[in-house]
Amino acid sequence: MLRARDMGLKLKKVAIIYNDDMDMMHGAEQDIASWQGVVDTAEKVAAALNGESLSTVLVPLRDDVENFIEVLKKENADIVFNLCEGAMGKSAFEMNVAAVLELFDFKFTGSGPLTLGLALNKGIAKGILHANSIPTAPYLVLKEAPSRLAKDLRFPLMVKPVQEDASVGIDEYAVVKNMAGLKKRVEYVLKNYNQPAIVEEYIDGREFNIAIIGNYRPKALPVSEIDFSQLSKAHPKICTYDAKWTPDSPIYLKTPPVCPADISKELEHELHTVALKAYTVIGCRDYARVDMRMGEDGILKVLEVNPNPDVSHDAGFARSAAADGMDYPAAILEIVKTAYNRYKI
Repeated sequence: MLRARDMGLKLKKVAIIYNDDMDMMHGAEQDIASWQGVVDTAEKVAAALNGESLSTVLVPLRDDVENFIEVLKKENADIVFNLCEGAMGKSAFEMNVAAVLELFDFKFTGSGPLTLGLALNKGIAKGILHANSIPTAPYLVLKEAPSRLAKDLRFPLMVKPVQEDASVGIDEYAVVKNMAGLKKRVEYVLKNYNQPAIVEEYIDGREFNIAIIGNYRPKALPVSEIDFSQLSKAHPKICTYDAKWTPDSPIYLKTPPVCPADISKELEHELHTVALKAYTVIGCRDYARVDMRMGEDGILKVLEVNPNPDVSHDAGFARSAAADGMDYPAAILEIVKTAYNRYKI
């Protein structure tokens, strides 16, 4: 794998931005773990790029956007590594950060504001996938607790905030089996996250994550699978908030990722094909991750497209990159190189 010093890259300095807004966040108190993860990732990304002979500067975003922009202008980096998963305590402002970067003509990694906004709103994203013949579970977006079940839905159902990521709002009670449970969970989402709930059919089966990198000929990396075999039959097979962010929790320890996944070449090809199509229709660029489920019927269904996935050293993207032969510094450098070259076209 070629390093920065070997590739003749003209870029020398990378500004790494992240949202420093823990005290402004809403939702459950434990949700701050995902915020802390962003801070840790920013530091790890800086260390990786420093090891590749690139200069870096960390620029946190709080509530003073004018000062944030002035700092970026002063630093005059060749490109911005965008790690912002929201702003001012709101995930919905993730797209606004990218819009501001575009407005002030900063070069930056990752998808643009439209893609970030579309993908974060799970209802809109699923509508786009469905319109492009990409299979996804039946769903409904609710702004109030329902009095009856829609005709095209059937229990069990998964209930979560329509506009959050990082499994925020997802715990073992997110899967409901009857109307009483559905009403209670929808009310929980409305009250605690101040946004509509998306309700979709729960697919009891295998879950796969497909990391993708590139633009004009994007490449799907080795498939990762979440191993649910250690969970009790009473526990739904889902990746909860704790399963992602609380390393000492039982659910975290009982849902290890397996990469590369133990699957046939035929299934790998199908996963890659569907993931690349989803990546394209949602408008992703540089890198992203596509999550899918496969039930007993053997049909793959896209759960979501994440155009701003976790790129920490122990997360799924880095894991898939490692399975493809890239160590962590090389994977981070590849993202920077991919974004930088996009601006040269």
